[in-house]
Amino acid sequence: MAEKKPNKTQYLYKLMEIFLEKGEITPYDKDVLERLDNCSPKTLERYLKNLEELYHQIIQIEKQGKKNVWKFIKVSDVLEQFIANNEYDLYNLFDLAKEFDPAIFKELEKGTLKKLATNESVFVFKNYIMEELSTPEAKKIFKNLKEAVKNREYRDIYYHYNEDTLYEDAKPLKLVFMDNNWYIAVLTKEKEFHFLRLSFIKDVKKRSSQGRFQSVDTQKYIDFIKKAQNSMTLYGVQPKVARLRAKQGVAKYFKEGMKRHIPSQKFVKELESGEVIFTIEYTQELEVLPFIQKWLPDLVIESPKELQDALVKKLQNALEDYNGS
Repeated sequence: MAEKKPNKTQYLYKLMEIFLEKGEITPYDKDVLERLDNCSPKTLERYLKNLEELYHQIIQIEKQGKKNVWKFIKVSDVLEQFIANNEYDLYNLFDLAKEFDPAIFKELEKGTLKKLATNESVFVFKNYIMEELSTPEAKKIFKNLKEAVKNREYRDIYYHYNEDTLYEDAKPLKLVFMDNNWYIAVLTKEKEFHFLRLSFIKDVKKRSSQGRFQSVDTQKYIDFIKKAQNSMTLYGVQPKVARLRAKQGVAKYFKEGMKRHIPSQKFVKELESGEVIFTIEYTQELEVLPFIQKWLPDLVIESPKELQDALVKKLQNALEDYNGS
């Protein structure tokens, strides 16, 4: 007795599974035709139209070189399109979200975004990612730099931090949101790498005489940006390792499996006293001292001595300010 072929409903369910796998389907996709028992392109197109009528997430799109393409639209697709066409470069939000929770986009597809929108009273946001870009001048600078990064164009950047500095023919590599501040990662014509805070940029001018710089020349710096743990991380400097001890009062925040406070943080061991030993990496003292100071007196630098000395000097200077008042 011949095996009974699936009915239309079963084929439609099978087609939905293929949509989740492929994202896009054409009636001429040989793999799909085979998986639907070698049905004809005409029959597959009819099935696709049926699904389009049943589910608003499935739409027919125009694609160069292809006719009659159907696409399964996910929430993450909509978000990406919104951000790509927004006035601000918000791709950093995707990176921040993935760093916090790698499964966040799967959750968005399950409707978490919709739930958030209907539960505003549950959440309080104490920091605003666009806070530094509130003035028309700041927005103009941000937009200018976004265009430069996107098109790999040179810029003259007028910067003021303690003193005026002009970075001529600079290559803007990435707009980076870290430490609750916006930075532009740039490569100067002297091939020096810098994180420049946007709030200290006074003006940005396009270099009309220059063409576009090549991405192959900047890839190693882009790779570094992804690894840098804050704006004080130095390019091309071999990181040192600091060994720290968290006292009992704060040890629970540094135990194995807890969220890292700094990207290079690594758990070493828990002592019988309940204290925790862990390490962090740094390219210069300023990269990690603010983090350590934040947890004083409950964090102790066990090594290296030069980092101990740097912290002691800062504390002594602070005490002299108070004693002299």
